[in-house]
Amino acid sequence: MKMSLSFGYMFIILPCKADYLLPLRSIINDHFNIMHTLLRYMILPLLVGILIFVGTCLIGSGSVPEMSDEISWDKLAHFGLFFLLSAVSLYDYDKLHNGAPPIGKWIFWGVLLPVIYGGIIELLQMYVFTTRSAEWGDWIADIAGSLVALLLAFIYLRKRRKSIKTISL
Repeated sequence: MKMSLSFGYMFIILPCKADYLLPLRSIINDHFNIMHTLLRYMILPLLVGILIFVGTCLIGSGSVPEMSDEISWDKLAHFGLFFLLSAVSLYDYDKLHNGAPPIGKWIFWGVLLPVIYGGIIELLQMYVFTTRSAEWGDWIADIAGSLVALLLAFIYLRKRRKSIKTISL
């Protein structure tokens, strides 16, 4: 008797005389499904995180165009990028948990981790990527962007829950 295991497009034929290997297929398929799901909900936050790293660490200050002094474009960019990072992280973590994420973990992945990431980037700019300058104001803008994303996410969730309650009546 032969048993085949499928991993997407890859097949493995295992010779076996007993059915004791049959649970192996279930375990492998479950593992593959979990990894696929996690990758699906992590890919967008990872891409935004890479974009932030490239934009804030690898591109030198001389390559950034000069803007008017009326608006602090640098702080606005930090705010916007970390708003985006937190927004996609909060959204994807919510979707990963079918609209009912554990609130503490949701805030950790969607706000606290991006804020820590922003702090690490400022430290990298200070000690590693010295063509860039580290500023407290940049990190404060990162924190503000993440907190505004959290506030808007709470408003969205509140409205979504109210609409679900009115529909179910």
